[in-house]
Amino acid sequence: MNRIVFDNELDCLLVRAEALIPEENLPDLPFMDSAPDVHDWYKYELELWDVGENIRQFLSENKNKLNNNQIERIIKICLDKRAKRGRQSFVMLLGKKMYCEYAEQIVSLLNDGDVDGQVIDTLYKMGAKEYVDLIEPFLIHNRTWIRNVA
Repeated sequence: MNRIVFDNELDCLLVRAEALIPEENLPDLPFMDSAPDVHDWYKYELELWDVGENIRQFLSENKNKLNNNQIERIIKICLDKRAKRGRQSFVMLLGKKMYCEYAEQIVSLLNDGDVDGQVIDTLYKMGAKEYVDLIEPFLIHNRTWIRNVA
């Protein structure tokens, strides 16, 4: 796939993601019956998460790198708390050494319970070792998978 087609298709996915984010921050939904310490998901969170996963698959299939504008748009989605847990898949998109220069923006989300585990995993994959002290408290996190990633 040539770069123009790639950029156009990725732009469509990013536009779709950006459009899913509500204009205001919505309250957390009640806890799920199946996981009493996890809030239920809004439909838009699930749809947004899926778009991020579609982008991951698209990048994997086409072997093209993100350009600076695309990275900035992904980071903007990551930092937008209105997107809640839908941001998880977008945080994970940056989990490569080539995106290490963006670690400081990602680490700012470390204390955001909607994406904290994904942030730790992404920082590890980036090779961003300078944040080890900030990650250390997560070694006693109440969720096993986050403790293991930390």
